Amino acid sequence: MKIGIDARFITRHPRRGIGNYSLNVVAALVRLFPQTHFYLYISIPDSEAILPVAPNVTVRRLAMPAYPLWEQVALPRAAAADRLDVLHCLGNTAPVFMPKSVRLILSLMDVMFLQSGEFVPSPTNRYQAWGRHYRRIVAPRCARAAHDVVTISEFSRQDILSLIDGLDPARVHVTHLSCDAIFQQLPGTTARADVGAAVAPYIFALGADDPRKNTLRLVEAYLALLRENDLGYDLVISGYSQWEHGEAYQAVVNAGQADRVHFHGFISIEALAVLYREAALFVYPSLYEGFGIPILEAFSSGCPVIASGTTSIPEVGGDAALYVDPLDSADIAATMLRVLRDDALRSDLAQRGRDRAAQFTWEATARQTHGLYERSFSTGSAA
Repeated sequence: MKIGIDARFITRHPRRGIGNYSLNVVAALVRLFPQTHFYLYISIPDSEAILPVAPNVTVRRLAMPAYPLWEQVALPRAAAADRLDVLHCLGNTAPVFMPKSVRLILSLMDVMFLQSGEFVPSPTNRYQAWGRHYRRIVAPRCARAAHDVVTISEFSRQDILSLIDGLDPARVHVTHLSCDAIFQQLPGTTARADVGAAVAPYIFALGADDPRKNTLRLVEAYLALLRENDLGYDLVISGYSQWEHGEAYQAVVNAGQADRVHFHGFISIEALAVLYREAALFVYPSLYEGFGIPILEAFSSGCPVIASGTTSIPEVGGDAALYVDPLDSADIAATMLRVLRDDALRSDLAQRGRDRAAQFTWEATARQTHGLYERSFSTGSAA
């Protein structure tokens, strides 16, 4: 069986959600299924030498000047030339016109780009605006044409079925995600320089100007705790690019608490693992998530979690997290204070989190994904 995979997100920098999903699931597929030959299609060189090297892997760099041409012209040409049985596109869109002999599988993480509301960020430049327009046009057509659609939570599956007309529910499948193995490692001293001077004890969060991440309400909740309590915990927020210009930072400055709230931009995965492991608490008040890998990162690190009780988040967190109304700063604040003041509760949440994280593995994701390849291949052969 010859499987083509759109692997271009793996070699992009920085590598984010789809890129990390692609990297981990591809590595597991190659390792678990040596009898299947995988063609990995990329758009820029693999400068990190991070793609798997194995007898059952062929890497092809397809050169095209623009992303739509790469996807709509170069990729289907390569699929035909390599005589693929299945092409799996991992990043929400795919070629609209495919060779008839090749079955298409589309990974559709979520359909937030088809929605409107507080959790949908406004484009910050023309490229982002054009990209959203492209996805709104292409993704529904590809989903309807695909042999199977893969998504990452039952919440996203229901969203997809409600927002894309004409999809057979039997062709939309859930394969849960996992997180990087680094978050399961024992505490160490690496990457300390990446996050500056040690700040302990502290509450940890991931932030952004994107209103979906709800950083401003989290900061407001924390500042309220400082006003009303003798709180011995700082707040560390990572992943917030250009935080100096954000509303959350301005709220901190206006409150005179810049020495208690520590902002970081994007940091290495090694530094991120350190921050999770040494935090007293991880708070994830996001308004919308198709899955929410940071919850599993915190769980794997033994860090207690408070999270939004919305969208896919309870599906991932199960009974291992405490849930809050993300639109209610008072609820966020009260729940943080409850956990910080109860050592036994923190210990219980940490153990529940480790147990919950162990239920999500890339091996399971890869086996479910390969099962779809086999189903598509057998159906195509029968036809």
